[in-house]
Amino acid sequence: MNGQIKFHKPLEFWGKINVDGQTKDLYFNYQNVQGELKTLFEFDKFKDEPITFEINESSKRTGEKEAINIRLDLTKRQVGHIFSFDQERGIGNIQDFNSKEKIFFHFSGIRKAFANKYERVEVGEPVIFSIGNNDKGKYAIDIVKIDDRYHIEEFANFTNLRTSLLDLKSLAETENWDYLKKPTRGVPVLFSYLNQTCIRLIKQGKVERGKSTKDKMEYAYFNTGLVTPQQDEIFAYFIKNPNYSALTGWGVQSAEWNFIEFNTEQSVYRRYFIVVPDIATYFSEAEVADLIFDTRVPIIPDKEHLLKRKTRIESERIRNLDDEAFIEEIKDAIELAKKRIKRNYKTAIPHFYDNRIQFLLPLCFRSNKAEAVAALVVNKNENIHEAHTILSLDQAYNNARLLARPDREWLNP
Repeated sequence: MNGQIKFHKPLEFWGKINVDGQTKDLYFNYQNVQGELKTLFEFDKFKDEPITFEINESSKRTGEKEAINIRLDLTKRQVGHIFSFDQERGIGNIQDFNSKEKIFFHFSGIRKAFANKYERVEVGEPVIFSIGNNDKGKYAIDIVKIDDRYHIEEFANFTNLRTSLLDLKSLAETENWDYLKKPTRGVPVLFSYLNQTCIRLIKQGKVERGKSTKDKMEYAYFNTGLVTPQQDEIFAYFIKNPNYSALTGWGVQSAEWNFIEFNTEQSVYRRYFIVVPDIATYFSEAEVADLIFDTRVPIIPDKEHLLKRKTRIESERIRNLDDEAFIEEIKDAIELAKKRIKRNYKTAIPHFYDNRIQFLLPLCFRSNKAEAVAALVVNKNENIHEAHTILSLDQAYNNARLLARPDREWLNP
Protein backbone atom coordinates (compact mmCIF):
# COMPACT_ATOMS: atom_id res chain seq x y z
CA MET A 1 0.00 0.00 0.00
CA ASN A 2 1.03 3.65 -0.49
CA GLY A 3 0.30 6.90 1.31
CA GLN A 4 1.73 9.67 3.52
CA ILE A 5 1.96 10.22 7.25
CA LYS A 6 -1.01 12.39 8.30
CA PHE A 7 0.24 13.06 11.83
CA HIS A 8 2.39 11.53 14.53
CA LYS A 9 2.21 11.90 18.32
CA PRO A 10 5.88 11.40 19.32
CA LEU A 11 5.27 11.17 23.07
CA GLU A 12 2.59 8.52 22.56
CA PHE A 13 4.38 6.65 19.72
CA TRP A 14 1.42 6.44 17.38
CA GLY A 15 -0.13 8.29 14.45
CA LYS A 16 -2.34 8.08 11.37
CA ILE A 17 -1.58 7.46 7.68
CA ASN A 18 -3.41 8.93 4.71
CA VAL A 19 -3.92 5.90 2.44
CA ASP A 20 -3.84 6.66 -1.28
CA GLY A 21 -7.31 6.32 -2.82
CA GLN A 22 -9.09 5.87 0.51
CA THR A 23 -10.92 8.33 2.77
CA LYS A 24 -10.35 6.47 6.02
CA ASP A 25 -7.01 7.00 7.76
CA LEU A 26 -4.98 4.06 9.05
CA TYR A 27 -3.51 3.77 12.56
CA PHE A 28 0.20 3.00 13.00
CA ASN A 29 2.58 2.44 15.89
CA TYR A 30 6.05 4.02 15.75
CA GLN A 31 7.71 0.64 16.37
CA ASN A 32 6.61 -0.33 12.82
CA VAL A 33 8.55 2.51 11.16
CA GLN A 34 11.55 1.02 9.36
CA GLY A 35 14.75 1.96 7.54
CA GLU A 36 15.48 5.49 6.33
CA LEU A 37 12.00 6.63 7.35
CA LYS A 38 12.96 6.22 11.01
CA THR A 39 15.72 8.81 10.54
CA LEU A 40 13.18 11.18 8.97
CA PHE A 41 10.99 10.79 12.06
CA GLU A 42 13.92 11.57 14.36
CA PHE A 43 14.39 14.93 12.60
CA ASP A 44 10.69 15.63 11.92
CA LYS A 45 11.21 15.42 8.14
CA PHE A 46 8.56 12.80 7.32
CA LYS A 47 5.78 15.21 6.30
CA ASP A 48 4.59 14.89 2.67
CA GLU A 49 7.05 12.07 1.97
CA PRO A 50 5.68 9.05 0.07
CA ILE A 51 5.63 5.81 2.06
CA THR A 52 4.89 2.14 1.53
CA PHE A 53 3.41 -0.19 4.12
CA GLU A 54 1.53 -3.42 4.73
CA ILE A 55 -1.74 -3.87 6.62
CA ASN A 56 -2.17 -6.24 9.53
CA GLU A 57 -4.56 -6.93 12.38
CA SER A 58 -4.01 -4.33 15.08
CA SER A 59 -2.03 -5.47 18.11
CA LYS A 60 -3.47 -2.59 20.15
CA ARG A 61 -7.06 -2.33 18.96
CA THR A 62 -9.18 -5.46 18.71
CA GLY A 63 -10.96 -5.87 15.40
CA GLU A 64 -9.12 -3.01 13.70
CA LYS A 65 -6.31 -2.80 11.17
CA GLU A 66 -2.95 -1.08 11.44
CA ALA A 67 0.02 -0.33 9.19
CA ILE A 68 3.22 -2.34 9.58
CA ASN A 69 6.61 -2.39 7.85
CA ILE A 70 6.30 1.34 7.09
CA ARG A 71 9.11 2.61 4.86
CA LEU A 72 10.07 5.53 2.64
CA ASP A 73 8.93 4.80 -0.93
CA LEU A 74 12.28 4.50 -2.69
CA THR A 75 10.60 4.21 -6.08
CA LYS A 76 9.58 7.89 -5.77
CA ARG A 77 12.30 9.32 -3.51
CA GLN A 78 16.00 8.57 -3.14
CA VAL A 79 18.44 8.91 -0.28
CA GLY A 80 22.03 10.07 -0.49
CA HIS A 81 24.78 12.36 0.75
CA ILE A 82 26.13 15.67 -0.54
CA PHE A 83 29.23 14.47 -2.40
CA SER A 84 30.57 17.83 -3.57
CA PHE A 85 29.47 21.45 -3.56
CA ASP A 86 30.86 24.67 -5.03
CA GLN A 87 29.71 27.43 -2.66
CA GLU A 88 30.32 30.22 -5.13
CA ARG A 89 28.54 28.65 -8.12
CA GLY A 90 25.83 26.95 -6.06
CA ILE A 91 26.20 23.58 -7.80
CA GLY A 92 27.35 20.14 -6.75
CA ASN A 93 26.69 16.40 -6.77
CA ILE A 94 24.67 14.07 -4.56
CA GLN A 95 25.81 10.47 -4.24
CA ASP A 96 22.91 8.02 -4.17
CA PHE A 97 23.33 5.90 -1.04
CA ASN A 98 22.24 2.67 -2.71
CA SER A 99 23.50 2.89 -6.31
CA LYS A 100 26.51 5.15 -5.53
CA GLU A 101 25.64 7.15 -8.64
CA LYS A 102 26.59 10.85 -8.49
CA ILE A 103 23.75 13.15 -9.50
CA PHE A 104 24.05 16.86 -10.30
CA PHE A 105 22.08 19.43 -8.27
CA HIS A 106 21.67 23.19 -8.05
CA PHE A 107 21.28 25.07 -4.79
CA SER A 108 17.82 26.26 -5.89
CA GLY A 109 16.63 22.63 -5.78
CA ILE A 110 16.85 22.50 -1.98
CA ARG A 111 13.50 22.69 -0.22
CA LYS A 112 13.68 25.42 2.44
CA ALA A 113 12.70 24.45 5.96
CA PHE A 114 11.46 28.00 6.63
CA ALA A 115 10.63 30.91 4.32
CA ASN A 116 13.66 33.14 3.67
CA LYS A 117 15.90 30.82 5.68
CA TYR A 118 19.41 30.47 4.28
CA GLU A 119 20.15 26.77 3.83
CA ARG A 120 23.83 25.98 4.16
CA VAL A 121 25.11 22.97 2.21
CA GLU A 122 28.02 20.87 3.38
CA VAL A 123 29.73 17.78 2.02
CA GLY A 124 28.68 14.57 3.76
CA GLU A 125 25.27 15.60 5.03
CA PRO A 126 22.36 13.23 4.29
CA VAL A 127 19.51 14.25 1.99
CA ILE A 128 16.42 12.81 0.31
CA PHE A 129 15.57 13.88 -3.23
CA SER A 130 13.76 13.13 -6.47
CA ILE A 131 15.09 12.84 -10.00
CA GLY A 132 14.38 15.32 -12.78
CA ASN A 133 15.47 15.20 -16.40
CA ASN A 134 16.37 17.84 -18.97
CA ASP A 135 18.43 18.01 -22.17
CA LYS A 136 21.61 17.67 -20.12
CA GLY A 137 20.47 14.53 -18.33
CA LYS A 138 19.41 13.66 -14.79
CA TYR A 139 19.51 16.09 -11.88
CA ALA A 140 18.28 16.14 -8.30
CA ILE A 141 15.15 18.12 -7.42
CA ASP A 142 13.03 18.70 -4.30
CA ILE A 143 16.05 18.08 -2.08
CA VAL A 144 15.37 17.87 1.66
CA LYS A 145 18.28 18.24 4.08
CA ILE A 146 17.76 15.87 7.00
CA ASP A 147 19.96 17.44 9.65
CA ASP A 148 19.42 21.18 10.22
CA ARG A 149 21.74 21.40 13.22
CA TYR A 150 24.78 23.66 13.19
CA HIS A 151 28.20 22.19 13.98
CA ILE A 152 28.14 23.25 17.62
CA GLU A 153 24.75 21.52 17.98
CA GLU A 154 26.05 18.36 16.29
CA PHE A 155 28.93 18.37 18.77
CA ALA A 156 26.85 18.92 21.91
CA ASN A 157 23.28 19.16 23.17
CA PHE A 158 22.34 22.51 24.72
CA THR A 159 19.34 22.91 26.99
CA ASN A 160 19.00 26.46 25.64
CA LEU A 161 21.72 27.58 23.25
CA ARG A 162 20.62 31.21 23.21
CA THR A 163 20.73 31.45 27.02
CA SER A 164 24.16 29.78 27.05
CA LEU A 165 25.46 32.31 24.50
CA LEU A 166 24.17 35.19 26.61
CA ASP A 167 26.00 33.69 29.61
CA LEU A 168 29.19 33.58 27.52
CA LYS A 169 28.69 37.19 26.47
CA SER A 170 28.32 38.24 30.13
CA LEU A 171 31.44 36.34 31.14
CA ALA A 172 33.66 37.67 28.32
CA GLU A 173 35.18 41.13 28.00
CA THR A 174 32.75 43.67 26.61
CA GLU A 175 32.13 43.44 22.89
CA ASN A 176 29.14 44.07 20.63
CA TRP A 177 28.06 40.68 19.24
CA ASP A 178 24.99 41.87 17.33
CA TYR A 179 24.71 43.42 13.86
CA LEU A 180 24.62 47.22 13.86
CA LYS A 181 23.11 47.79 10.41
CA LYS A 182 20.30 45.30 10.97
CA PRO A 183 20.26 44.51 14.73
CA THR A 184 18.59 41.31 15.87
CA ARG A 185 18.55 41.96 19.65
CA GLY A 186 20.53 38.74 19.88
CA VAL A 187 24.16 37.65 19.52
CA PRO A 188 24.43 36.33 15.92
CA VAL A 189 28.12 37.23 15.59
CA LEU A 190 28.94 35.36 18.80
CA PHE A 191 26.98 32.32 17.62
CA SER A 192 28.83 32.31 14.28
CA TYR A 193 32.15 32.74 16.07
CA LEU A 194 31.55 29.83 18.46
CA ASN A 195 30.17 27.58 15.71
CA GLN A 196 33.16 28.13 13.41
CA THR A 197 35.61 27.88 16.32
CA CYS A 198 34.14 24.50 17.26
CA ILE A 199 34.60 23.23 13.67
CA ARG A 200 38.23 24.33 13.64
CA LEU A 201 39.07 22.90 17.08
CA ILE A 202 37.66 19.51 16.12
CA LYS A 203 39.72 19.48 12.90
CA GLN A 204 42.85 20.46 14.80
CA GLY A 205 42.31 17.89 17.56
CA LYS A 206 42.17 20.55 20.27
CA VAL A 207 39.15 19.25 22.19
CA GLU A 208 40.53 17.74 25.39
CA ARG A 209 38.93 14.73 27.06
CA GLY A 210 39.04 13.61 30.66
CA LYS A 211 37.43 11.18 33.09
CA SER A 212 36.41 11.18 36.72
CA THR A 213 38.30 8.53 38.74
CA LYS A 214 35.33 8.26 41.11
CA ASP A 215 32.32 7.64 38.89
CA LYS A 216 34.16 7.11 35.55
CA MET A 217 32.06 9.84 33.86
CA GLU A 218 33.68 11.29 30.74
CA TYR A 219 34.15 15.01 30.15
CA ALA A 220 35.44 17.30 27.41
CA TYR A 221 36.40 20.95 27.14
CA PHE A 222 37.82 23.40 24.65
CA ASN A 223 39.24 26.90 24.59
CA THR A 224 36.71 29.41 23.22
CA GLY A 225 39.46 31.90 22.37
CA LEU A 226 37.66 34.55 24.45
CA VAL A 227 38.77 36.04 27.77
CA THR A 228 37.17 37.72 30.77
CA PRO A 229 37.77 41.42 31.53
CA GLN A 230 40.58 40.16 33.81
CA GLN A 231 42.09 38.33 30.79
CA ASP A 232 41.35 34.84 32.11
CA GLU A 233 40.75 32.34 29.31
CA ILE A 234 37.19 31.07 28.92
CA PHE A 235 36.52 27.37 28.26
CA ALA A 236 33.44 25.38 27.25
CA TYR A 237 32.83 22.31 29.47
CA PHE A 238 30.86 19.20 28.47
CA ILE A 239 29.84 15.81 29.86
CA LYS A 240 29.36 12.62 27.81
CA ASN A 241 25.87 12.17 26.43
CA PRO A 242 24.63 8.86 27.92
CA ASN A 243 22.43 8.33 24.84
CA TYR A 244 25.25 8.83 22.35
CA SER A 245 25.61 6.29 19.58
CA ALA A 246 27.88 6.61 16.56
CA LEU A 247 25.48 5.80 13.75
CA THR A 248 26.76 4.42 10.47
CA GLY A 249 25.40 4.27 6.95
CA TRP A 250 22.76 6.83 6.02
CA GLY A 251 21.77 7.52 9.63
CA VAL A 252 22.49 10.81 11.42
CA GLN A 253 24.82 10.78 14.39
CA SER A 254 23.59 12.05 17.76
CA ALA A 255 25.61 14.62 19.72
CA GLU A 256 28.41 13.01 21.70
CA TRP A 257 28.36 15.59 24.51
CA ASN A 258 25.96 17.54 26.70
CA PHE A 259 26.92 21.15 27.45
CA ILE A 260 27.61 22.03 31.09
CA GLU A 261 28.91 25.62 31.24
CA PHE A 262 31.24 28.33 30.01
CA ASN A 263 33.82 29.09 32.68
CA THR A 264 37.47 29.82 33.39
CA GLU A 265 39.97 27.40 34.91
CA GLN A 266 38.16 28.04 38.20
CA SER A 267 35.43 25.61 37.10
CA VAL A 268 34.96 22.54 39.29
CA TYR A 269 35.16 20.46 36.09
CA ARG A 270 38.75 21.57 35.38
CA ARG A 271 39.97 18.82 37.76
CA TYR A 272 39.19 16.12 35.19
CA PHE A 273 41.74 17.32 32.63
CA ILE A 274 45.54 17.15 32.49
CA VAL A 275 46.15 19.39 29.48
CA VAL A 276 44.95 22.96 28.92
CA PRO A 277 43.56 23.15 25.37
CA ASP A 278 45.03 25.65 22.94
CA ILE A 279 42.98 28.16 20.96
CA ALA A 280 42.01 27.53 17.34
CA THR A 281 44.61 28.67 14.81
CA TYR A 282 44.11 29.45 11.14
CA PHE A 283 47.61 29.95 9.79
CA SER A 284 51.17 28.81 10.53
CA GLU A 285 54.12 31.03 11.42
CA ALA A 286 55.30 30.66 7.83
CA GLU A 287 51.96 32.04 6.62
CA VAL A 288 51.96 35.19 8.77
CA ALA A 289 53.21 37.23 5.79
CA ASP A 290 50.07 36.12 3.92
CA LEU A 291 47.98 38.21 6.34
CA ILE A 292 49.31 41.37 4.70
CA PHE A 293 47.65 42.22 1.41
CA ASP A 294 50.13 42.57 -1.46
CA THR A 295 49.04 45.62 -3.48
CA ARG A 296 51.46 44.68 -6.27
CA VAL A 297 49.28 41.70 -7.22
CA PRO A 298 46.49 42.70 -9.64
CA ILE A 299 42.83 42.31 -8.62
CA ILE A 300 40.63 40.71 -11.29
CA PRO A 301 36.86 41.08 -10.73
CA ASP A 302 34.64 38.07 -11.39
CA LYS A 303 32.03 40.07 -13.28
CA GLU A 304 29.34 37.40 -13.51
CA HIS A 305 29.37 36.58 -9.82
CA LEU A 306 29.66 40.19 -8.62
CA LEU A 307 26.61 41.16 -10.66
CA LYS A 308 24.59 38.56 -8.74
CA ARG A 309 25.51 40.21 -5.44
CA LYS A 310 24.49 43.81 -6.23
CA THR A 311 21.66 43.60 -3.71
CA ARG A 312 24.15 43.40 -0.84
CA ILE A 313 25.38 46.95 -1.49
CA GLU A 314 23.87 49.64 0.75
CA SER A 315 23.54 52.18 -2.05
CA GLU A 316 20.40 52.35 -4.16
CA ARG A 317 22.23 54.30 -6.86
CA ILE A 318 24.82 51.53 -7.31
CA ARG A 319 22.23 48.73 -7.17
CA ASN A 320 20.22 50.38 -9.96
CA LEU A 321 23.13 50.73 -12.39
CA ASP A 322 23.15 48.65 -15.57
CA ASP A 323 25.68 45.81 -15.69
CA GLU A 324 28.40 47.68 -17.59
CA ALA A 325 28.22 50.80 -15.41
CA PHE A 326 28.17 48.67 -12.26
CA ILE A 327 31.39 46.84 -13.19
CA GLU A 328 33.08 50.17 -13.97
CA GLU A 329 32.12 51.43 -10.50
CA ILE A 330 33.54 48.23 -8.99
CA LYS A 331 36.84 48.76 -10.84
CA ASP A 332 37.05 52.34 -9.56
CA ALA A 333 36.29 51.14 -6.03
CA ILE A 334 39.06 48.54 -6.29
CA GLU A 335 41.60 51.22 -7.27
CA LEU A 336 40.46 53.39 -4.37
CA ALA A 337 40.78 50.45 -1.96
CA LYS A 338 44.32 49.71 -3.16
CA LYS A 339 45.32 53.33 -2.46
CA ARG A 340 43.90 53.07 1.05
CA ILE A 341 45.76 49.81 1.67
CA LYS A 342 49.05 51.42 0.64
CA ARG A 343 48.47 54.13 3.24
CA ASN A 344 47.25 51.68 5.92
CA TYR A 345 47.79 47.93 5.53
CA LYS A 346 45.02 47.24 8.07
CA THR A 347 42.46 48.37 5.48
CA ALA A 348 42.64 44.86 3.94
CA ILE A 349 41.06 42.69 6.64
CA PRO A 350 41.91 38.95 6.56
CA HIS A 351 39.23 36.38 7.17
CA PHE A 352 39.15 32.58 7.06
CA TYR A 353 36.79 30.87 4.63
CA ASP A 354 36.85 27.63 2.66
CA ASN A 355 40.03 26.55 4.51
CA ARG A 356 42.08 29.53 3.33
CA ILE A 357 42.80 33.15 4.14
CA GLN A 358 40.88 35.70 2.07
CA PHE A 359 40.69 39.49 2.33
CA LEU A 360 37.85 41.93 2.82
CA LEU A 361 38.33 45.26 1.03
CA PRO A 362 36.10 48.34 1.44
CA LEU A 363 33.77 49.16 -1.42
CA CYS A 364 33.58 52.96 -1.51
CA PHE A 365 32.18 54.67 -4.58
CA ARG A 366 32.70 58.07 -6.20
CA SER A 367 29.59 59.56 -4.60
CA ASN A 368 31.15 59.10 -1.14
CA LYS A 369 34.75 57.92 -1.17
CA ALA A 370 35.02 57.92 2.63
CA GLU A 371 32.17 55.54 3.51
CA ALA A 372 32.18 51.81 2.73
CA VAL A 373 28.77 50.50 1.64
CA ALA A 374 29.83 46.84 1.30
CA ALA A 375 32.90 44.59 1.37
CA LEU A 376 34.65 43.02 -1.59
CA VAL A 377 35.98 39.50 -0.98
CA VAL A 378 39.27 38.66 -2.72
CA ASN A 379 41.56 35.65 -2.57
CA LYS A 380 44.97 35.06 -4.07
CA ASN A 381 45.16 32.50 -6.88
CA GLU A 382 48.65 32.02 -8.29
CA ASN A 383 49.70 35.49 -9.48
CA ILE A 384 46.40 37.34 -9.23
CA HIS A 385 43.80 38.31 -6.64
CA GLU A 386 40.29 37.19 -7.61
CA ALA A 387 37.46 39.48 -6.50
CA HIS A 388 34.65 36.94 -6.52
CA THR A 389 31.85 38.13 -4.27
CA ILE A 390 30.38 40.98 -2.24
CA LEU A 391 29.30 40.90 1.40
CA SER A 392 27.13 43.32 3.34
CA LEU A 393 28.96 45.10 6.16
CA ASP A 394 27.17 42.93 8.74
CA GLN A 395 28.18 39.76 6.89
CA ALA A 396 31.77 40.99 6.55
CA TYR A 397 32.13 41.78 10.25
CA ASN A 398 30.59 38.43 11.17
CA ASN A 399 33.19 36.59 9.05
CA ALA A 400 36.18 38.73 10.05
CA ARG A 401 35.51 38.30 13.79
CA LEU A 402 36.57 34.64 13.62
CA LEU A 403 40.29 35.54 13.35
CA ALA A 404 40.27 38.60 15.60
CA ARG A 405 38.24 41.64 16.50
CA PRO A 406 38.59 43.71 13.30
CA ASP A 407 40.08 47.17 13.24
CA ARG A 408 37.27 49.73 12.76
CA GLU A 409 39.18 51.73 10.13
CA TRP A 410 36.25 51.09 7.73
CA LEU A 411 34.46 47.90 8.79
CA ASN A 412 32.15 49.56 11.24
CA PRO A 413 28.68 48.12 10.60
